[in-house]
Amino acid sequence: MSLYKRSGVWWYDFQIKGVRIRESTGLPSRSAAARAEALRKADLIQRQTGVEAWEPPPKFDEFAAKDFASWSENQHREHPSTHERYMRSIKVLVQFSGERTLDTISSADVERFKIVRSHQPRKSAKDGRAVTPAAVNRDLAVLQILFNLAIRLQKAKTNPVAGVKLLPEHNLRMRVLSWEEESAYLAAASQPLRDVATLILETGMRPGEVFRLRKEDINLDMDFLRIPDGKTPLARRTIPLTQRAQAILGQRVSACNCDLLFPSRYDPARPLRWMRKAHMTALQKAEIALPFRLYDLRHTALTRMAMAGVDLPTLRELAGHANIQMTMRYVHPTPEHKRAGIQKLENFISDASVLALRYVSA
Repeated sequence: MSLYKRSGVWWYDFQIKGVRIRESTGLPSRSAAARAEALRKADLIQRQTGVEAWEPPPKFDEFAAKDFASWSENQHREHPSTHERYMRSIKVLVQFSGERTLDTISSADVERFKIVRSHQPRKSAKDGRAVTPAAVNRDLAVLQILFNLAIRLQKAKTNPVAGVKLLPEHNLRMRVLSWEEESAYLAAASQPLRDVATLILETGMRPGEVFRLRKEDINLDMDFLRIPDGKTPLARRTIPLTQRAQAILGQRVSACNCDLLFPSRYDPARPLRWMRKAHMTALQKAEIALPFRLYDLRHTALTRMAMAGVDLPTLRELAGHANIQMTMRYVHPTPEHKRAGIQKLENFISDASVLALRYVSA
């Protein structure tokens, strides 16, 4: 019996009819692993067809490039940006896993990936900043999805990502623009970035939702737009239009020669995908310091809605969130509103003290 230990558990490696069987027992005890190997051999001998049909586990890079890529592209046909994001994570994961087979990747390897990935410099950062915890977690999520697919296709038996804890994320770093920053940014933004940014600020939509707007989604007579698809049922919603949003959409509907209001400059049948270059140029012209993402305009809009008195259930519907907890992440009062809140408390205490004194005097 050829048993060997790896990552705290015993593996067996033997051949039957020229087919190599190398699998993890998942057991820390050598004697228990030996019994598991004997049972596995007996099972394979009894099921000769099972041995004939058995295929060695595929290499990680081959499975990712063929099976997973094809599945992801088909699964996310309506959301190609999701497929592209998965493929970016796959590129990173392949660099780490190399040509290892799926059965040799353990939870310990996933933990090592977390450490290595967390210390890698960000591709777009010129100051040497490391990859964010959120980016590492996205890679881990894709790795887990990949192994779940491999298990369904009977090309893996276990998912090494199961039980691995995600890194804590700092979600409060989202930025809310001041009115001065908004004015400077919009003045510096070129088209169509200016219209995209204004619509996000006026509606709280996600950038991708603005990119995919079509003429049929706009009802100028009733002053609302419709978002027909999304990852969750609540992402499919209608949003009333402000006067500024209505003016922009009216101009776009009238001037557009295709179904999309924001078509790609290279292919009118496809929507805009990225505006990073135009966004960064606008930031430089407006002299606005980083970090500031295009998505922060949505964060700004939802925060302003909350500060204007919009109740959380309504804000959740407008934002297209699956739950109130997600909406709460987008609600951060500005320092001015915090001071106003404390002032209300101070006024209340003062008024209550005066009433108490009057009651005692009476």
